[in-house]
Amino acid sequence: MSTPTRRTLPPGSWPSPVAPVDLARSARLDDLTSVGRSLLFTRSDPASGEQRLHGWDAETGLVELGPHDVRSRVHEYGGGAVVTDTAGGGDGSVLVVDFADQRLHRVDAAGRSEPVTPETGARVRWAAGVTLPDRRVVAVRESHDGDTATEVRNELVLLDPRDGSQQVLVGDADFVTAPRVGPDGWLAWLAWDHPDMPWDGAALWAGRLEGDSLVDVRRVAGGDDVAVCELDWWRSDLVFTEDSTGWWELYHHDLGSGASTRLTEAEAELGGPRWVHGGDRMAVVGDAVVLVRTREAAADLVRVDLSRRPDGSVVGQLVEWPTATGQVQQLVRHAGAVATREVDPDGRRAVRLRGLDGSVVDVDDLPGPTTRAGDLGEIRPVTVGEGAETTHAFLHLPANADVTAPEGSRPPLVVFLHGGPTSHTPPVRTAAIAFWTTRGFAVADVNYRGSTGFGRAYRDAMRGRWGEIEVADVIAVATELGRRGLVDADRMAVRGGSAGGFTTLAVLTAPEHPFACGTSFFGVADLAALAEFTHKFESRYLDRMVGPLPETADVYRERSPLTHVDRLSVPLLVLQGLDDKVVPPEQSQVVVDAAREKGLLHDYLTFAGEGHGFRRPENVAAWHTAELGFYRSVMGIPDEEGEQGTSEADGAGRQHDGR
Repeated sequence: MSTPTRRTLPPGSWPSPVAPVDLARSARLDDLTSVGRSLLFTRSDPASGEQRLHGWDAETGLVELGPHDVRSRVHEYGGGAVVTDTAGGGDGSVLVVDFADQRLHRVDAAGRSEPVTPETGARVRWAAGVTLPDRRVVAVRESHDGDTATEVRNELVLLDPRDGSQQVLVGDADFVTAPRVGPDGWLAWLAWDHPDMPWDGAALWAGRLEGDSLVDVRRVAGGDDVAVCELDWWRSDLVFTEDSTGWWELYHHDLGSGASTRLTEAEAELGGPRWVHGGDRMAVVGDAVVLVRTREAAADLVRVDLSRRPDGSVVGQLVEWPTATGQVQQLVRHAGAVATREVDPDGRRAVRLRGLDGSVVDVDDLPGPTTRAGDLGEIRPVTVGEGAETTHAFLHLPANADVTAPEGSRPPLVVFLHGGPTSHTPPVRTAAIAFWTTRGFAVADVNYRGSTGFGRAYRDAMRGRWGEIEVADVIAVATELGRRGLVDADRMAVRGGSAGGFTTLAVLTAPEHPFACGTSFFGVADLAALAEFTHKFESRYLDRMVGPLPETADVYRERSPLTHVDRLSVPLLVLQGLDDKVVPPEQSQVVVDAAREKGLLHDYLTFAGEGHGFRRPENVAAWHTAELGFYRSVMGIPDEEGEQGTSEADGAGRQHDGR
């Protein structure tokens, strides 16, 4: 059989199997939970973007449960929206957080639902609950007493789902998360206070529950510039990961003696930063601790087998556990195994049940953006700079099973900037990346200094330098890729959302940069305004990343893109959700106004009903249609029909000026 002839077309103009609507339909898997014989998790509905509760067990398979859009808004980022509940007499019911009202609702095994907590107009929100043997629940409660970040209380609460009664257990910390039920009434949890973020100085606490209060409360580890990120019980002791060595390593703590012992020397991140509730990356199964290990932003699984010496001390043996996955987003213990939420290198999303013997059961499996092997381009790790100036990126090269580029041509480049900025991107061919690479664009996914996944020193390199250090890194990576001839140095775009949007704007208003255009979605333009008006979780984040106010107000002004809009000289696309509480729309509007006053080519798309991130399928499709057309228009790249690209899109509020 003859092989079909591949067409030769200019990079950036290739017809792609990944359409904008495919990104809109890309499903999310979240909030994995084990209850009895069942695994529960949420899966997004492609038609609405809502997160629907699903259940699975080995006998009945996968079923959808209940009418709710299951999402928490605690910390605005949510997570931990599914809580196990046996208050119905062991009938397999669970508690879930409904996105609209933020109340807890009991959903039984047949999918029937009833509210458990009172109506508050979403001013009281719930997350990260665990069930006690007596059927009561310990959960995080976030109460909004006003409209500012200082009028929000985050507490660990004892809730009885049978009568709705609530009692505060921990109310003296700015933030609490990850309650864990231990033996003999013991409870453990994480807590931290401003100006720390959880990866700066989260402490592990433990106490014994007597009636409706905690006694014998003590700090076990962490705090004071040491961050605990994972915790669980092993028999009557605690195991946890903390980063006093510069890496999140595994420790054992004996409650009786109060002694902690380090069990690993992995020199890798065992666990990860707690941006959201839930999302645990450690689970104890018998005498084994299973952990997500991240090295240079790439993740796999490891197992640490625990044992006691004759003298009573505990030792751990790290066992390699090769897993063909690009990213493990969550681990939970289930039926003598571990259940995982994973993303494979080809973009496939899955919930899997992994036995300690190496067996794997696919619970739910969502295909990647394309199933054709010829559409999966090479991923090259890229390192730029030396010593303390080193930065990392993944270069995704273009690929298309039907098309090839003319000999000697170089692809246009789209630089992706992750949010956070204390986050990172793994070597995974997501739908968002394949959308570009299958059209002949190269994508550079930059893990600038300050990103997680490379140890504490790399993460802390951004302290006091946000808006400076990562700007230099992004410019350095793009410039070097152009210098090496891997991409077309004259056709490069930079894009990012939230903190990545801030860096996009900071790069485009730098004195010099190599980019032809850029896109900011819900990006920060004014750092002082962000510090004043953002939500509680991040309201003191900038103390670490920029400096405390008002002492460093001049630094905030100097680092803000708004201060330097006179330097903005290339076309700009701006996208914004009108219900965003993390980065309010005013942040985008000031940049758009400045671009208009300068007469620059720009587009501004607004999306009603969207918050910090776009979920509605029609909006996701409109966003990517507009972004693709914008780049093609600016870079002079013909589209699939041989026409010059345009930036027109339907379905969103928009301004379109300066043309």
